[in-house]
Amino acid sequence: MSAQNGTELGSAAHLLEEYDAFAIDLDGVVWRGEVLIPGAIEGLKAIRASGKPLLLLTNNGGYHPNEVVERLAEGGFELALEEVLTTSLVAREWILQNGMKGAPAFILAPPTVAAQLADLLKIRYLETGQTADFVLCGRDTDFNYNRLRMAADAVRGGASFLSLNKDPVMPVENGGMLPGTGSIVAAVEAASGKQATVLGKPEEPMMKAAAERIGYNKVLMLGDRLESDIVGAKRIGWDGALVLTGLTVSDAVLDPRPDHILTSLQALAL
Repeated sequence: MSAQNGTELGSAAHLLEEYDAFAIDLDGVVWRGEVLIPGAIEGLKAIRASGKPLLLLTNNGGYHPNEVVERLAEGGFELALEEVLTTSLVAREWILQNGMKGAPAFILAPPTVAAQLADLLKIRYLETGQTADFVLCGRDTDFNYNRLRMAADAVRGGASFLSLNKDPVMPVENGGMLPGTGSIVAAVEAASGKQATVLGKPEEPMMKAAAERIGYNKVLMLGDRLESDIVGAKRIGWDGALVLTGLTVSDAVLDPRPDHILTSLQALAL
């Protein structure tokens, strides 16, 4: 049943025949926090059994592809590293393509993000007296006034200013939410008077990198956010399926309207 006719309460297995490849969000679709969403593994296995290419596509740059592969393996699903695309990987490409290799950088993000970029940038501590030519915002759990001040000063001084994404919150287990990267970058934008270049969904750097892996035509994006997953899919020429296990839990008012609505990823296996 299409989104125009309502939520797919039962089987969505027909989608496996309609599309040639599948891009799947992680947070809110496959897991919430540390907990796998019931039926998500079954949905992934159904895609795998169809023989169609799949790509796990996440705005969370804190995940290393190895971590994603290992977590899903523990849940019973085998995944190749090449089937994971994170915003940290997209950031690496941006740094190389824009001649920023070796630049002194402030990384307002989890240590796992900094570790994935340490071979490309001169990462500097956000301490008094330090300067940077590059500022990258992620979900900085150590964010404070001094880090905000130094990042804003660097951006006003001409530093390149990037954000892994602009998702304001992140869904976790038990229906909870944590402040997301968008909350951090909004503060730096306000303090610096500059707008960040955003790498993640729905923006071109992430969507183009994903399309180069699995194609531009007859691809279905499955995600829980209208403003990133569905909008991103539309911008790159894909269809979008909203999965109601994350941030969006109702199909009452949806704009933009997705092509399909699934109660969970498990619907692909029913």
